[in-house]
Amino acid sequence: MAVQVTILRVGKGALRVGQVLAGVTVAVGACSSPPRPPVVATSPELVISPLVRDAGASPLAGGGARFGHPPATVGATWLVELRATSRSPDGPAGGEQVSLYESTYRVDVLAVAGPAPSRVRLRFLRNVHSYQERATPSVIDGKEYVVDARSPHVRDLLEAAAPPAESERVLDIFPDLGTRARIDEVLPDDELALGARHDDLAGAILRVIHPRAWALRAGSATLARLDGDHAVFKVSLDAASESGLRMEVEGEARVRLRDARLSELVLAGRYERSGPGTPEAPGTFELRRKITSEGEGRSGR
Repeated sequence: MAVQVTILRVGKGALRVGQVLAGVTVAVGACSSPPRPPVVATSPELVISPLVRDAGASPLAGGGARFGHPPATVGATWLVELRATSRSPDGPAGGEQVSLYESTYRVDVLAVAGPAPSRVRLRFLRNVHSYQERATPSVIDGKEYVVDARSPHVRDLLEAAAPPAESERVLDIFPDLGTRARIDEVLPDDELALGARHDDLAGAILRVIHPRAWALRAGSATLARLDGDHAVFKVSLDAASESGLRMEVEGEARVRLRDARLSELVLAGRYERSGPGTPEAPGTFELRRKITSEGEGRSGR
């Protein structure tokens, strides 16, 4: 799942930061993003990825890991906290332009279909972007929505369709509602050994950063270690936007063994603009996204 999009001005470019459930989303680029495909097919029937994997999970005797893939549960709740910071040089005087995006929201699963949530409630406790320490709340800050796999996908609590500007931001948090989270889908059925690469995870993490704005140029993910009930992957991403911005970041992703959920993502690196025109000095970018489970819910439809 993924998040709201806001534009943080940095030099002549812009850093677009958003986030979705399964998660945080960042996009660099001042131009508009391409249209988003619908959450599911427009027919009344949900498009659900099949669940064919074992729901058990544990560290293995040989030092590797095996991930569980249990179905979604009604009543499950979790809290997502995202903080993303970009910095760039500000002219010959040696100053610095700083942009910050912060988002905290709570997710409640209201209904499931097969393995996946089909209806959730989102409450945005905070959704704010800041430039040079001046904070501006977004249009979804402090609001609640119901997100449904059937159209209209984003509704207010009275079931009326949300305004388009708000819907777009919300759907960047949940682009895959009605299907399993992309990270769950790409993790293997069988044991993954310590030190093994599983680069499909890099693309899934880029979708968490932002589901629309980035194209992956290159990426890697390596199972570095086990830490209690989590697997820790070393991740690197090289991605580009249609506006000519390029991001190169690396860091760690913590994935819970029992349900293949991304619990924490920490990335840092640089971004720069390519193409014709006056070259700009590269900027730096840092992101931290954390999910805290509040309730496990119950099985059922």
